[in-house]
Amino acid sequence: MATEKSINQEKQQKINRTLVLRLVRQEKLASRAEIAKLSGLQRATITNIVKELIELGIVVEDGLLSGNKGRRSIGIRINGEKFGVAGVMVTREYFGVSLIGLSGEIHETRYFKMEETDSVSESIKRIKNEIRHMIETHQQEFQTLAVGVAVPGPYKIDGDEVVFVTNLVGWDGSPISSLLQEDFSIPVYIENDANAGAFAQLWNYEKSLSRKDMAYIVAGQGIGCGIISNGMLLKGALGIAGEIGHTTIDYCGPRCECGNYGCLEMYCSMLVFKKNIRARLAKGEESWVRESYKKKGFLTQDVLKEAIERGDNLVKEEFDKMCEYLAVGIINVINQLNPELVIIGDSLAEIGGEYMLMKIKSKIQERVRPIIWDNLQVELNEIPENPILVGAAAIAAQHVFENPAEFIK
Repeated sequence: MATEKSINQEKQQKINRTLVLRLVRQEKLASRAEIAKLSGLQRATITNIVKELIELGIVVEDGLLSGNKGRRSIGIRINGEKFGVAGVMVTREYFGVSLIGLSGEIHETRYFKMEETDSVSESIKRIKNEIRHMIETHQQEFQTLAVGVAVPGPYKIDGDEVVFVTNLVGWDGSPISSLLQEDFSIPVYIENDANAGAFAQLWNYEKSLSRKDMAYIVAGQGIGCGIISNGMLLKGALGIAGEIGHTTIDYCGPRCECGNYGCLEMYCSMLVFKKNIRARLAKGEESWVRESYKKKGFLTQDVLKEAIERGDNLVKEEFDKMCEYLAVGIINVINQLNPELVIIGDSLAEIGGEYMLMKIKSKIQERVRPIIWDNLQVELNEIPENPILVGAAAIAAQHVFENPAEFIK
């Protein structure tokens, strides 16, 4: 029978191992001495952990590094060419699948349309098939150890259910993890899309963000917020913190699918933006996007982005409304959470870019106390790949880092 001392020792070993893997990934290539210095662990501890990780194959030695007094040491790095994870993001209109090495390099990414007529089980079947196909395509040179899936709307881990998703019929209450896990021998981890996006920022910029309080705003088909505090995701009692899309901005407003009234998401999202433009086009108002909409029957993100850049009156008027409403939501986050950094990402930010950032920063500065504004950074997402997709994979990778021996057979 394990004693309390042996259990605590095992926990400490796990913490140390995870820390070493995170630091090696963060540094990309480092010596054992550098990892000892960064971690604060004894050189002997680092030597033992690295030996174990090399035996597993998750870490490899690579090249010589210059050290103190002209000494050279062997570099170590994560073996991202051999081991990785699958990242999946599900949205109201499409889903994406990506294979990402444990060191962060992307091997392949593909996107697929969500069919409105499909049931939840049919959609899950399609998602599973695409995950399986991508894993099998690369299995000769690459071992996929786990799958991370980002879903829209709040996800309750204890109970395995999507609590609610607006504009995605039938997904409320679905046991997504169980449905996905049943066809895979590797673990599947589910996370809310905003949390995945926030975790991607931490994963990519851990050096600068590990001690900061940050809010990552998802401004896409829905509106959400992932919260990082002292290098950790803040999830709340049920794991559904950060649902700013369902905070009230008009208490006399229409009822939302979530049960609340006047939710931010009813006034601001890519879906609302497109809907408002279509309604004005139907009334006969002029816009540069009319011809494209007439040909395709829908509005693409690229066309809307170009319309904003061209200064199209109709599109810019509607986009300005999106910026105004989103700024109100972000101000609420700032006043409640007092983050040092706010990062805005997803499709509305992608089409609005610096114009959106300027509008939102102006509104925030106008409405918060000077002391708050002076200690706040507001930025656009700078991760070149989709941060929600990267974050889903990163969450799976984090689980691998916690106990790699359980994943590498």
